[in-house]
This record gives sequence, structure tokens and C-alpha cells, in this order.
Amino acid sequence: MDPNCDCVSGCCSCCPAGCAKCAQGCVCKAPQMETCSCCH
Repeated sequence: MDPNCDCVSGCCSCCPAGCAKCAQGCVCKAPQMETCSCCH
């Protein structure tokens, strides 16, 4: 769990750049290849 994240509905409210929020968490938007973390 990222202490800098505010967890809402099991998902990070502060997804990394190049990422998009979804119900299951933070997912990368093509063509981004970076890892997107999620709060649990």
C-alpha cells in the first residue's frame, strides 16, 4: 500500500502519470508500459 495514496473503493485516487482509474484499480493506457500501482 502506498502511504501517499488516498484509498477509495480499493483503488488509488492518485494513479501514476499515463494511467487511468477503473473499478479494479489503476491500469496503464497504451502505449505506456509503466507499472500502475493500486491501494488495497
